[in-house]
Amino acid sequence: MRKNIMQVLGTVFVLIGLLGFFVPSQGALNNLFHLTLTHNLIHFITGALFLGVSNFDKYSQWTARVFGVIYLAGAILGLFTNNIFNVIMVTPLIEVIHFIVAAVTLYAGFAKESISTKSASSPSSTQNLDQ
Repeated sequence: MRKNIMQVLGTVFVLIGLLGFFVPSQGALNNLFHLTLTHNLIHFITGALFLGVSNFDKYSQWTARVFGVIYLAGAILGLFTNNIFNVIMVTPLIEVIHFIVAAVTLYAGFAKESISTKSASSPSSTQNLDQ
C-alpha cells in the first residue's frame, strides 16, 4: 500500500513539476495555481524523492511522515497568508490540494502494513495425533 501511494504521488509530483514549466505566466491556469520556478522545482524534487524511496518501506514511511507534516504545516500556514515564504502563492485550489496531499502522505506514513501470509501452524494444517 505505502509503496503504491509513494509511486503514484511521486509520478504526479514529477509530472506537475515538469508541466509547471510550460504553464503560461498569465492566464486562467496560472490564476489557479500560481506556479513559479521554485514551486516547480519543489514539486519535481519531491516527486523524485518519493519515487526513489518507494521500494524501501522504512525510508518511504519516514519520507511520507516528514512530507505529510510539511504539507500540513504549509496548508495551515496558507490559511493565514496568501504568500508562503515568497515561494508559494496560495489560492483556494492550492490549499485543497495541500490538505489532500498532507492527509494521504500522513496516512501512508502512519498506517500499519497488513501481513496477509498464512502461518504454517494454523489449526487447519495440524493433524490430530491422538487417533
